[in-house]
Amino acid sequence: MQSSEARRQEDTNSGLKPRVISALVMTPIAVAAVWFGSPYFEFLVLLFSIGMMWEWTRMCVPGHVNSISIVAGVALAVAMLLLTTGEYPFVLLSVFVSAATAALRPGKDRFLAAFGIVYISCAALAAQWLRSMHGDGLLLIMWLFFLVWATDTGAYAFGKAIGGPKLAPRFSPKKTWAGLIGGMLCAMVIGGLITYFSSNQIPVSIVLASAVLAIVAQVGDLGESALKRHFKVKDSSHLIPGHGGLLDRADGMLSVFPVAFVIVYFIGLSLR
Repeated sequence: MQSSEARRQEDTNSGLKPRVISALVMTPIAVAAVWFGSPYFEFLVLLFSIGMMWEWTRMCVPGHVNSISIVAGVALAVAMLLLTTGEYPFVLLSVFVSAATAALRPGKDRFLAAFGIVYISCAALAAQWLRSMHGDGLLLIMWLFFLVWATDTGAYAFGKAIGGPKLAPRFSPKKTWAGLIGGMLCAMVIGGLITYFSSNQIPVSIVLASAVLAIVAQVGDLGESALKRHFKVKDSSHLIPGHGGLLDRADGMLSVFPVAFVIVYFIGLSLR
């Protein structure tokens, strides 16, 4: 008779294959879109955002998910197009219309659905501006991508190695304060390395901004965990074999992009 440990190992091995295949398919596509920029990057961001809005509304208002997702997807596409022309008031109007579509539907979580549409739309528009409308767009996006990945990796490694007090056990029982600090340290290293290789210097402002954004990424991760706990689901969907949903993979990016936009646009942070 197979032991519980053997069954666990078998389940892990069976789940590893689809994870690897999914990563091998998605990673080159994402890297190519980031590298070549507009319109490929915008198209990828739009597709991911529509998928995430579908996942979010599917949890909040399952009876109206398709109609809301269609309206939100079209509204976001219009907003992204208007952003390139500088029609900023109409960009905000498009996002408002899509959010109102969810808020006006029946259901106790309709306002949470509306918030999700605004949240994801703002992240998509911020990512578009950072990559396609800033002079150092490629460098900025690569910095943010590597920063979030380093944060996740550092948080996992430090949390597992050190353990200690839990960060937010109510929402995510595995996250620790050691993991948060480890994620911040790894993000700071990434910020320093990117600026060193791009400008032969390591500005303190970039290192500090990387630490702040690492915290933001962890907050986004915790927020998505809280959302899933609220609806008692393990994954936001099964759109990505072996990985769960798009929200499960991009929760840190969603929170980081809008904050990075504020830092770059209003404070004038530069990587060079």
